[in-house]
Amino acid sequence: MDQATRPVIDMGWDDFAPSTPEDVAEGRPPASLDVRRDYRSGRSSGPGQVLRFAVFTLLLGGLVVGGLYFVARPIVVGSIVDWASENPTALKLPFVADVVRNELGSSLTQPVDARDQNPIAIIIGPNETPRQIGDQLVKAGAITEARALVFQAIERGATSDFQIGRHVVSKSQTVDEMISILTQPPVAPPTVRVTFREGLRIEQMVAKLEYLKANPVDPTAPLTMDPSQFYELAMNPPADLLAGHAWLKLPAGASLEGFLFPATYDIAPDTTPIQLLSMLLDAFANHAPPALLALQPDQIYQKVQIAALVESEAKVDSDRPLIAGVYINRLNPKMWPTGLLNANPTLNYANDSVWLQDPTHPIATWVDYTFWTSIETSGPLSKVVFPGKLAAYNTYSHAGLPPGPICSPSAPSLLAAVSPDTADGYLYFLAKNDGSGTHAFAKTQAEQDANAKKYGYTP
Repeated sequence: MDQATRPVIDMGWDDFAPSTPEDVAEGRPPASLDVRRDYRSGRSSGPGQVLRFAVFTLLLGGLVVGGLYFVARPIVVGSIVDWASENPTALKLPFVADVVRNELGSSLTQPVDARDQNPIAIIIGPNETPRQIGDQLVKAGAITEARALVFQAIERGATSDFQIGRHVVSKSQTVDEMISILTQPPVAPPTVRVTFREGLRIEQMVAKLEYLKANPVDPTAPLTMDPSQFYELAMNPPADLLAGHAWLKLPAGASLEGFLFPATYDIAPDTTPIQLLSMLLDAFANHAPPALLALQPDQIYQKVQIAALVESEAKVDSDRPLIAGVYINRLNPKMWPTGLLNANPTLNYANDSVWLQDPTHPIATWVDYTFWTSIETSGPLSKVVFPGKLAAYNTYSHAGLPPGPICSPSAPSLLAAVSPDTADGYLYFLAKNDGSGTHAFAKTQAEQDANAKKYGYTP
C-alpha cells in the first residue's frame, strides 16, 4: 500500500505543533513529531503489547462469564430445586442439597406468621405425595413454598410417614413443626357442639344455629347448615320426617314446636337440617316418659302443650307437678268455669311471633332479639288482640289450651304434664320473688291476693 492510500489514524496530533498545509494534505504528523512508522507493524510489536492483550482478553471473558452467571443462575438453581423436589434421591448429592437449602432459605426455618395461631385444617388423602401435601399447605396459607416441605421431609427421612386423615396446623409453626404434626395420627373427626337449652322456641333454635355458623368455635370445622332451611322444615315438617317417628302425629298444619328436645348435640359440621331435626325428635322419644308416648297422638300433643307452659313458668323441679296441676284444674269446668288458662307466657309467645313475622326482621336479626319479654299494655291482658291465628294465644280471652306448644319442654316438665299434682286443688300461683325460684300456690282468689301482698306484688 503506497503512502497516498494508507488510512488516516487519529493519534491526537492536534495537541502538538502546528502542521503545514502539505502535512495535512498528505496525512503526515506535525513537524515536531518523528512518528513516521508503519501502523500495522506497531500493533503487533513488543512483549508489552502481547501482555496487555492477554489481560484484556481475560477481563472481557470474565465479564461475559459473570454476566452469564447472574443471568442464568436463577434458571439453573430453580431447575435444580425443581428437579430435586421431583427426584428426592438427588438430594443425596451434597452439592444439590446445598443448592436447594440455600435457595429455599427462610421458608425452611421461619413460620409464615409467628403470631397467627388460628387453626388450619389439612386433609391428607390416600397416596398423597409430599409435594401434593406441600401444595395444599401453600393454598391454605400455612407455608410459602411447597418444596420446603418436600426438602425437609427428605432431610428427616419422613417422606413416607405422613398420616392419612385430618390434621390441624397454624401459620405460627415452622415447616419442621408441621411435619411433626402431619406424621402423627390424625385428630378426631371435627364436631360442632350445639346446645339447645330448655324453654327455647323454634326461632331461638334457629338464631342459635345462625350464631354458631357465623362464629364457629373451631374455624377449621364451621357449621355449613342453612338455618333458614332448618326453620322451614321445623315449621312445615315433611311427611318422610314424620314417617320416621311413628309416635308423632301432629294436627294438620302444626309445626314441630314442643317436640325438638332440649339438649347438647355434637354434630358433624356438614350435618343437614333434616338430620338435626331427626336427632332432636329421637332425643325426645328417648327422654320423654314412656307413659307419654303410650298415649293417643292427640293426647300426646295436649300433654306437650301443658309441659311447654310448665317449662315457661317453673324454675325448680319440685314446682313443676304443682304448676301442671293448676293448668289441669283450670281446664276442669267444674273447678274453673271460664276455661281461661290466664297464662302470661302464651301472650309473650304471640307478641314475639308478631315481631318475628315482620318481613323487616330476617333470620339474621333474630340473634340480637330478646325473646320472652313480658308484654306491656295499659289495659287488661284480656283486651290484647293479636292478628290472625295468633289471637288464640291470648289465654286471658280464649278458653282452653293455646293452638300449639310454645317452647321445648324438658324431661321433668314432660313428666309433670303426664303426672300433674292436682290433689290440693290449686288454681293460682305466683313467683315468691325471694331468690328461691319457687312459687306460692293458692286455692282461692283471696289466698292469691294474700300471697301477692306477702311477696311484694301489692302494697
